[in-house]
Amino acid sequence: MTDYKFSENLLNVRMSPIVSISEEVRKLAPEFKAKTGKDFVLFQRGEIDFPTPKYIVDAAKNALDKGLTKYPKSGGEDIFKEAIINKLQYFNNANGFDKDNIVCTYGGQESLELSFKLFEGKKGVGFAPCWSCVLENFVPYCGTDFHQVPLGEDFSIDFDLLDRALEGASFFYLNTPQNPTGKLFTKEEVSAIVDLCAKHGAFLISDEAYEAVVFDGEKHFSPTSLEYENIISTFTLSKTFSMTGWRLGYLVTRNKQIPQLLKLGNYTQTAGVTTFLQYAAAEALNNKDESKKALNAMVTEYEKRRDLFYEGLSSIDGLGVTKPKGGFYFFPDFSNFIPKNISGEERKLYIYKLLLNEGVASVYGSCFGNYFDDFIRFSFSTTPVENIKEGLERIKKICA
Repeated sequence: MTDYKFSENLLNVRMSPIVSISEEVRKLAPEFKAKTGKDFVLFQRGEIDFPTPKYIVDAAKNALDKGLTKYPKSGGEDIFKEAIINKLQYFNNANGFDKDNIVCTYGGQESLELSFKLFEGKKGVGFAPCWSCVLENFVPYCGTDFHQVPLGEDFSIDFDLLDRALEGASFFYLNTPQNPTGKLFTKEEVSAIVDLCAKHGAFLISDEAYEAVVFDGEKHFSPTSLEYENIISTFTLSKTFSMTGWRLGYLVTRNKQIPQLLKLGNYTQTAGVTTFLQYAAAEALNNKDESKKALNAMVTEYEKRRDLFYEGLSSIDGLGVTKPKGGFYFFPDFSNFIPKNISGEERKLYIYKLLLNEGVASVYGSCFGNYFDDFIRFSFSTTPVENIKEGLERIKKICA
């Protein structure tokens, strides 16, 4: 058989390392259980262990009963778009949008991929650490020349470094609250980033997947509320409404040319989001009372998990840990527990493998870019308090 040279971009795309880690854990778990009598503690995925709220499920059933099973409208149904405009006003303090500013997509992931596709082959910039799907999927798929700007040890921004990196860039990618650090970028930080984008003539791609998962009475600040025309904000219902498998998202921008282009991209890829799902999404966004009730229950539980996890991690001498303000991830620094004489792949995987041996699934830091190899990401999105307690005991064991 002839070895045919397929698309370079597709050849460079990789499956998310988090998926690969989950597959590895699936193979190891039975042997670990047989040996120890215990289950693996799963800190590796951003899945959610809450059911989708009943009022949303009922809305999908009602839409099916009404026969809303035909081809969808390109770019999104009016009912979903109107709900988005309503939500932008009451939740994001973002006004002045109409249906022509919006494209409805299969999850926030399609919104992001379409946004990156706008700048195919161009220079992009983003903070490190950076969500692994950006690095493994969007960047190679779109042939992006992607430059990473490292955050500080406390995940603070070096604005001089950012200013220099944006020279000649077409866009900047911002994720707030951030995966993997849990950093909630402040209004002042976001505004300063937007000002630098404007200075350099760069677009801002704003990934706001975790906008509603925020702690300590803090508020998410959306760049969408600013007047800069060249902001593309991407959203998902996955995290806010525990709808990860529904694949419902959308993007919003004041630049009217962008939705026209991305509607074509959306049609080319998927021919639009399933109609009855969009009706359920509209109900999710419009029913503020039920939405608030469901969200408060989830965030209260996440905050309880976070506080317990933080107390345990911060009690480990030598471990560098920052308390997350949003999302459901910790990203501690294990540098002090890695032998000084190892490097390369061995160093990157050292803590990860120790944790695996103790029945703890995590994600090693190099999955998130070039600068945080000694860090480990732990997710508490599917781990009840008792699992976290058990996981902490095993983490402490490898740090003893």
